Amino acid sequence: MSTPSAETAAVNRAQARLRAGELVKLYVTGNFATPRHVDFICRTGLFDALWLDLEHFDLPTQEVAVLNLVARGHPVTTIARFKASDYQTVMRILETGVGGIMCSMVNSAAEARQIVQWAKFNNPTPAPGEATGMRGWNGGNIDAAYATIPALEYIRQQNTQTMVICQIETAAGVDAAAEIAAVPGVDGLFFGPGDYSVSLGLPGQIDHLQVRAAMATVAKAVSAAGKWWGTVAVGPEMFTRVFDLGARLICAGGDVKVMQLGVRELAKTFAPAAAKGGAGQ
Repeated sequence: MSTPSAETAAVNRAQARLRAGELVKLYVTGNFATPRHVDFICRTGLFDALWLDLEHFDLPTQEVAVLNLVARGHPVTTIARFKASDYQTVMRILETGVGGIMCSMVNSAAEARQIVQWAKFNNPTPAPGEATGMRGWNGGNIDAAYATIPALEYIRQQNTQTMVICQIETAAGVDAAAEIAAVPGVDGLFFGPGDYSVSLGLPGQIDHLQVRAAMATVAKAVSAAGKWWGTVAVGPEMFTRVFDLGARLICAGGDVKVMQLGVRELAKTFAPAAAKGGAGQ
């Protein structure tokens, strides 16, 4: 059996695009996170990355692994979102082979540094700019192609190719955005306008001027650190605005929105009968 090249077998397409300043279109699933749904979305060819929402939905590690394996059959990068509050959770999710972790509610540089320590391996010969940490060794899981990737290649690939994204969702996070973005090993920030609007007492007003101001602060912090950022953008107008502000990892919605829009589209079939007052006669 031939040994795959780590560089070829585990290229992080989304990360490469983000580092080049290119747009990465992100789709989120949690309510309807099933292998068939993931396969369906990936087959459309409309999205570059798939956000698996483990924060709000109970998706066990084994399910995440299966969803990731389905997505890997397409040129789509998986990103698992969860609260990175302990080492074991971070390590196990990374071993499913996801292309990145999006860590919710990060409020300080100290939190970000701890996440990097959990997510990165100690490399005795790190490449220039490679962040290292104290992640525990397995080497036999999906991310290491079941022990077929040489140890040092695997370590370097995980340390340099797997994204660590910190979500900024509170006033404390916005205030610390520059320090968080500057932490070695943090690849980018993701501004959460929904949670931030709630923290301001403006629930659901994700395009409010105060939310926009916080987003601009995050954009400035990321630019100073030479990194990238992303956010949620509902509708073409908001997308254009956040893109012009510098966001490159942009989520327009996901499974719930698709279901709502799809059902409403189907309901248009009955519009002529409804207009005539028909009621199943």
